[in-house]
Amino acid sequence: MADKEIIEPGQAPETATDPYLGATLPTSPAAAASPTAIAPDAPAPLASAETAAEPGRPDEKRMSFLEHLVELRVRLRNAALAFLAAMIASFIFVQQYFDWLTRPVRAGLRDAGHEMNFYARSLTEPFWVYMKLALVGGLLVSAPFIFYELWRFVAPGLYRKERRIGILISVSTAVCFIGGAVFAYALLSRPAAYYLTQLCTTFAGDLPFKLDTLLMMDEIANFQMLTLAGTGLAFELPVVLSILGWVGIVSSRALLKFDKYAIVLSFLVGAVVTPSTDPFTQTLLALPIFVLYNLSILVVWLLERARRKREAATEAAA
Repeated sequence: MADKEIIEPGQAPETATDPYLGATLPTSPAAAASPTAIAPDAPAPLASAETAAEPGRPDEKRMSFLEHLVELRVRLRNAALAFLAAMIASFIFVQQYFDWLTRPVRAGLRDAGHEMNFYARSLTEPFWVYMKLALVGGLLVSAPFIFYELWRFVAPGLYRKERRIGILISVSTAVCFIGGAVFAYALLSRPAAYYLTQLCTTFAGDLPFKLDTLLMMDEIANFQMLTLAGTGLAFELPVVLSILGWVGIVSSRALLKFDKYAIVLSFLVGAVVTPSTDPFTQTLLALPIFVLYNLSILVVWLLERARRKREAATEAAA
């Protein structure tokens, strides 16, 4: 321990500590001449730039629970405003939406020789159908902005690798769903409408009669939206299996062994998703699903190979 300074009675100390500046100030001429007369406390060392901005780490800024709630409220408010604006704008074009949505059905009715007329059960049915189309249209139009707002809330807490994976999964999900919806609109809806209309035929005999359909506006809109949405969900199969393979729940070898049963399940999914029961329409959907299943096997195999390379490199470095 350092020797303490001994102060004689009646003698003032040569130095004193200023309580505001945190420095040692001289109280006598001899102490003032000392080179260490004023020695403020050294500040704590600051973190280096490399430590503060380490690549791949989440943002160092910490937010309290209330700050997180405020941030979430702002993001949800922006997303809700975007959806509301898109829905109002979509309501202006709902008649064009309905015309575009029912075009494949009307083409199938024309091929079957059926009249291309739709009916409403009440005066309010067209309004509610248009409102439903405006809601769906507003959701589809505002979906990119809604995802952007939610991503800005989640992304600061993720590592760089996790951000890349999140963006890849989101983009793949959107592409697969849109691809399935376009496939259903271009290839499934028209033959399905044709086959279902052909079931309404004329019965001959001594008491002939004709079985006809009264096509309601709401039923036609639901028919098309469910067909597009169901096919879009069915096309998400590669994304789901790829995520399961990346996590390690399934393997490419197990998926390959299940391949002989996948063709049967593909036709079962085609029978559930497609609104018609004819084998032609079911086959149109079952074949792409089976192809997507085998594509998923390839993706899972590539993920497993990349994982083995990383593990080998880690063992070699150790």
